[in-house]
Formats: sequence, C-alpha cells, structure tokens
Amino acid sequence: MTTDKYCVIIYKKGRIIVYKFKNKGKPYNKVCFGMGGQYGDVLMQEPGLRKFIKENPDTKIVLAICDKYKDILPLFYNYHNNIIEYRVWEGYDNWPTERDIKYIEEQKFDALFPCEKPFHKQTDWIKYRHITIETAEMLGVTAINPKINLKLPEKIIKEPKTASIHMFSSKWPGGVRSINEQRQKIIVDYLRAKGYKVYQISSESQPHISGTIKPKGTYYDACINVLKTDFLISCDSGMPFVTSAYNHPTLALFSTSYHPLAVTTKNWQPVNPNGIYLESRKAQNISIYKIYEAIDELIRRTK
Repeated sequence: MTTDKYCVIIYKKGRIIVYKFKNKGKPYNKVCFGMGGQYGDVLMQEPGLRKFIKENPDTKIVLAICDKYKDILPLFYNYHNNIIEYRVWEGYDNWPTERDIKYIEEQKFDALFPCEKPFHKQTDWIKYRHITIETAEMLGVTAINPKINLKLPEKIIKEPKTASIHMFSSKWPGGVRSINEQRQKIIVDYLRAKGYKVYQISSESQPHISGTIKPKGTYYDACINVLKTDFLISCDSGMPFVTSAYNHPTLALFSTSYHPLAVTTKNWQPVNPNGIYLESRKAQNISIYKIYEAIDELIRRTK
C-alpha cells in the first residue's frame, strides 16, 4: 500500500486494486469531475454537475471520461465556461492507470468527483431515488432535480417524416433489454406503413433490420442522427438519456428484471416531458399493440 497527502493506493501483484484521492474541503480552486462511462452514466451525471457548478461558481473543472466512451464527450463541449479542459482517462475497468495517476498528481486538483471508482453505496437504491440522483451520490456530490439538460448541438437539421430505432442493448445478444429482430421488423414495417423513413441506430456488429437505413459513425454521430429524426424508439440504453437531455420525443421499452430488486423501472426512466415509457419483466414481452398506440401518439405529437 502507498499513501501520501494526496491519495491511498493499494497494489496486488503489481496492479492497482484500490485508489482513493484525498479530497480537500471547500473552497475548491480546481477539481476533476466525471463518470468514466458508460454512455448513459455520462449523461446521468449532468444534474450533479449542474448543482456543483451552482454551488461552486468560481471553481475550475476538468471534465473527465474514459477512452472507451470518449465519443460522447462532444455533447458537453458547450456546457459551461467553468469547464477548462476535457480529459480522457487511459483506464476504465483498470482506472486509474499509472499514466492517469501521473496526470492527477501534475494537475494538483483540490478534489476528484468521484474520488475513487464509483459504486452504489446502497444495494436497493432503486426503491428510493432516481438514477440521476443516485449517480450524483456515486460521484460524491448531490443533485435535486433529476432532469438532464444539455444545449442542443448546432448542426441539427430536422428531417421530416423520419424515425430512429435503437433496440439492441449493450448486452445483445443476451440480456433482457433487447428486442429481437423479428419484433423490430414488425415495428419498422408499422412505421413505414405510416410513411416514415426509419434509421437504425446500432453498432456495426449488430444485425441490420430490413427496411431501415443504418448509418455508420461514432456514438456522437449516432446521437446527432437520432436528434435529426421526429422521434426515437429505443430499448433501455443510454440513448433515451441522450434524447431526454433535449426533450426529444421518445418511446422507450424497459425491463423490470434488469435490476433484481426492482418492481418498476420508474426510477431509471429518464425525465422527458416528451417521453413515453412502457415496461414488462422482459422488454421483449411488451404488447405490440401498446407499442403501436405509443407510436401513434408520438406521430400525433410531432405532426
């Protein structure tokens, strides 16, 4: 174990297994802030970041993210003048690497949020608070309003009569959140029968659903492509959190069995006044007729 005035580090077989930065108290001159990933978690940090800036208006912030998820960082480029730098960590599961620690020491931060690898301090948090409030607590800060707010990127040009679908979760082909190819095709056919062009937002490794256009690009490109359409239909993933930041019309399909202690997904549904959320034990089991009704409602709202 190594300990000094800045941090505690525990090594095992030459690898860092525990790292904890010793945060100073207020006032802060410069801090490092940020969930390293995944994509949805990076969006979920915004309510905590917003409140931190309000409470610490003179503090300089380095907004950090892990290399694996850096594609989403441009959504924060115009966030606030207090952010003086955007840092990409080398490590994710193995954060911080020796290179990351060297950077932390060089920057002479007053505090890191989080000061250690983030974790849920209460296993049944899902019963008591919204996921963005929980994310703030994992960061070591607080949030009151669970709504995510970001400034709309400048290059969004709407394409009328279009919809986007994103129905393979990061756990595909396993997990309980994805919608299978057959059902996705049924949804796409319903949209096309209504006169909509459909964009499929998926990774290159995931199947191409017939009848859709599947653009290539980064995750940031995918966010832009979604925001250009009239509405999004998605499984439980990071993308509904992206759309919620801009009040973009969204139908999201949730699985209560994704969290073992959940009886409803309400506390991890993004706050979006233009969102429609349906849930079942498995997202795949949500009634197709309820999905049709929700699509019709989205069409009505976006005409």
